[in-house]
Amino acid sequence: MVRATLVYGFVALFVLTFGPIGLAWSFLSRKTAGLFTLARACIRAAGWLSGIRVKVDGKDRLSSAQAYFFLSNHQCNFDGPILVYATGRDCRAVVKKEMMRIPVLSAILRRVNFVPVDRSDPMKARASIDWAAQLLKEGNSFFAFPEGTRSRDGSLAGFKKGVFVMAIKAGAPVVPVSIRNSRAIQPPGRYGIRPGPVEVMFHEPIQTSHMRMEDRDTLLRLTRESIAAGLE
Repeated sequence: MVRATLVYGFVALFVLTFGPIGLAWSFLSRKTAGLFTLARACIRAAGWLSGIRVKVDGKDRLSSAQAYFFLSNHQCNFDGPILVYATGRDCRAVVKKEMMRIPVLSAILRRVNFVPVDRSDPMKARASIDWAAQLLKEGNSFFAFPEGTRSRDGSLAGFKKGVFVMAIKAGAPVVPVSIRNSRAIQPPGRYGIRPGPVEVMFHEPIQTSHMRMEDRDTLLRLTRESIAAGLE
């Protein structure tokens, strides 16, 4: 409990202190790279305070010159920051619309083009996916959790199809990602944080440039199989 309170307090203080400074600089410089640098610094410090040790495998499968769509399983609130750390890239994300209600943080997410999706409104959801696909096509790497929410029991839940539509529209390679052991750090519904190791495995990219919209189920299946294989 004490560790969790310390970590959450540090992150809140970091965002409230450095967030407005980073935002102001991004508008003056017309660049958002500084915001990503601040985010990675915050994540590294929070990871150290949490006692989380991240081991990354398969990164040699990726090209630094290529934008990717990273699709991962989802077990813990830390999965997003873990992915940002593991990719080492200025990654945007497809996120729940509720993320855009958090003061200061929501302004930062909008500034760096995180894309909120309102799953309760199909028309708005499609518009968000189209926007994200265009950003991905323009060379911005993204990550998302196709399960849509954290797994309650650690098993791989069903995948939503929207992210696969986005990948095919953008013609960008999909990188399946398996995150192991993050549930042990903080299971859904738990406040406390338990120190421990987390493994991140990047699988072989799946090319989508040759795919059409009717191939989205095939892309979903291939992605799911890769992620599941890394969790066994």
